[in-house]
Amino acid sequence: MTGEIGPADLTVIIPTRDRWNILERTLAALRAQTVQGFDIVVVADGIDQDPPPMEARVVVKEHGGPGAARNAGVKETDRRLVLFLGDDMIPGRKLVERHLARHGANPDDHIGVLGHVDWHPEVPDTPLHRWLDWSGTQFDYDNIQTEEAGWGRFYSCNVSLKRDFFLEAGGFDEDFTFDYEDLDLAYRLNERGMRLLYDRAAGAHHVHSYDWERLKRRWESRARAERLMMSKHSWFSPYFGDQIRGATRERRRSKVWPRIADRVPDRFPLLQRKARAYAHDWYLQQLAPNYENAWEGDRDLEDLRTYLGDSYDHSRLVDHAGVVEREQESIGDEDRFYRSSEAYLYDLTAFAMSGTKVPYIDVLKRLVPRGGRVLDYGCGIGSDGLRLMDAGYRVDFADFDNPSTRYLRWRLQRRGLAAKVWDVDRDPAPGGYDAVFCFDVIEHIDDAFAFLATLERTAAIVMVNFLEERAEDTHLHRPLPIDDLVRYAAGKDLLHYRVYHGRSHLVAYRTEGGGPLARVRSRVERWRGRRR
Repeated sequence: MTGEIGPADLTVIIPTRDRWNILERTLAALRAQTVQGFDIVVVADGIDQDPPPMEARVVVKEHGGPGAARNAGVKETDRRLVLFLGDDMIPGRKLVERHLARHGANPDDHIGVLGHVDWHPEVPDTPLHRWLDWSGTQFDYDNIQTEEAGWGRFYSCNVSLKRDFFLEAGGFDEDFTFDYEDLDLAYRLNERGMRLLYDRAAGAHHVHSYDWERLKRRWESRARAERLMMSKHSWFSPYFGDQIRGATRERRRSKVWPRIADRVPDRFPLLQRKARAYAHDWYLQQLAPNYENAWEGDRDLEDLRTYLGDSYDHSRLVDHAGVVEREQESIGDEDRFYRSSEAYLYDLTAFAMSGTKVPYIDVLKRLVPRGGRVLDYGCGIGSDGLRLMDAGYRVDFADFDNPSTRYLRWRLQRRGLAAKVWDVDRDPAPGGYDAVFCFDVIEHIDDAFAFLATLERTAAIVMVNFLEERAEDTHLHRPLPIDDLVRYAAGKDLLHYRVYHGRSHLVAYRTEGGGPLARVRSRVERWRGRRR
């Protein structure tokens, strides 16, 4: 790039979706910049969007994620510089001026400029937000020691580079709908010689508050994105996945550590590092079930596509409930449908990917040490048991012979795993397991108490959930005497009782019962579960 660089050489590109109020604040801050004359392109990500009037050029495109939206924005300009900005990044008054100054002093095509991001003052100062900062989980600005940011910190919420250099690298890979599109592009830019310079004065304030539900969804998207990165780059090791695996190998940390980590003064660096390390483990241990389920969910989908091949319309997975209902109606008998229909594989795969059973599996891991022998009863396609095998448990499976268990045997063989798949009609599972779990099955059984007795003969701990009946479930589920079933479990040695998802009563109990202390614990656990 030659010649002087000024505002007329720059286009600010902002992808957005359904955040018009915060976008208007971002645009107002751009109108208040110390330099003017630059172009602004807002890309509405989705033709379902109806952008309000705004002082910017607006492009509406098919929904494809922020990377695809930024690509569309670049196509709308022929100016020499592009500055990517998040729609929830309120720029400081000198942000554009600082980006331009850095490019003016470094006009070579391969120079990019990274601006700074911190929390907006209106974002609450919570332990969660502080953890995102000191752990480098959100942004890793604190470890930038010189003006060289390093290509791994290419954050497209506040970064600028030459348009031609961006296009030569191929732009954002639109296979990434959310997360890791930055790193994928940064790698290709780095291969072409990019230097990413850091300018703290090119600052923006991030107006985005996290709570646990938002953070869990973010870690689910990271899992899927890291799997995609691994499929595209042989050098890539899943950064957050490795952290998750490291944390889950540690002892379960107490929830007091995040509070301690926030209170240790800087003058005690060794104690602060130790407290933060334990707090970091705690946060990761809470997020691990969501990350792992999303990771394995993508693997489930990959398995199904490979197993069924091109002869099946895999878009049916999106409409799995409708597919199953229509095919069940054509077969008629519910039991015969489950035993004969491959359409049910779609339903079970979609259910496994949904994350519904994430808290159930997490409870089981708390009750049974890693390496324990576990039986997945009524296993279907075996996704729950396969997740436990990945976590270090010795798992066998039990179900009647049907397309699901045939598919499970194929999955075990594909992964090189050795496990017994018991046919409950011909070869019932023996005893000797540390725990048996059976989720979303007992509501299909005629005699729930007899079924519990069957489970009790196999393991020292039984874990099962009782679903409250809904009006739409009457043709699928049998009504359960839930109070009586919970009371029965509490009469043994109740280890866990909670209601999940508003209607799923999850119990775990020891089959042998116990003495007076166990009876007290059972009453307390039942009371806590009912209270919650």
